[in-house]
Amino acid sequence: MEWFSYSIVGGLIRKVMNQRKTLFQIALDILTKQEAKELLTPKMLNTVDIVEIGTPLIIRYGLSIVEQIKDWIKGDKILFADTKIADAGHWETCEAISSGANMVSVLAGASFNTLEEVRDATQLNQAKMVVDIIDLSLSDESKIKFINTLNPDYLCIHLATDVVKKGGSLLEFSRQLSFVSSRRLPLMVAGGIHPQNLLDILKNIQPAVVVAGSSITKASDPELEAQNMRRIIDETILY
Repeated sequence: MEWFSYSIVGGLIRKVMNQRKTLFQIALDILTKQEAKELLTPKMLNTVDIVEIGTPLIIRYGLSIVEQIKDWIKGDKILFADTKIADAGHWETCEAISSGANMVSVLAGASFNTLEEVRDATQLNQAKMVVDIIDLSLSDESKIKFINTLNPDYLCIHLATDVVKKGGSLLEFSRQLSFVSSRRLPLMVAGGIHPQNLLDILKNIQPAVVVAGSSITKASDPELEAQNMRRIIDETILY
């Protein structure tokens, strides 16, 4: 009986130690510089873990917007430049990091060499690498195997905005992916995430990072929307 009690307690302790909280990321995408600045209030920054400078914002203003946002948030948060690198892996990674990013993204469809260059450059600069599968052919088994061995900091399960607008579902998309079922890599999820589907995404995909963009930035009360999503994340324990 005593051994059984210790066994139960030991199992509970291990279970508690294996609990993890999902990080919360706001994506600043199709915005003006002023709109982005107005969104990054102290309350918003207390709610999120990662601030993403989205690809549209970088296209509109260049990497200088990374420097400006870093200055606005006083370097208090992880700053993710969603560069979606496709070539010149080392150079583009270093440019983003020198602008103030702690984390950069590379497209899964990029060449093997480019993916390796981004990995090496992020490791050299103590930054994080995100591989975004938005352009990955799901039949490309050699690339999928390579990405697993590359061991990026995060693999982004990304449903394209244009697909979301046509009614696409991130959950349905994720069910096609061996990355999700194998759980070998920490997953970032992005694309059409809002409070109504967030709990199902957390339970079914068990991501390390949840990304919310327009559900926050286009809300009538962005701070309240972000806090609502943060509450759902914090109340959901993943193992």
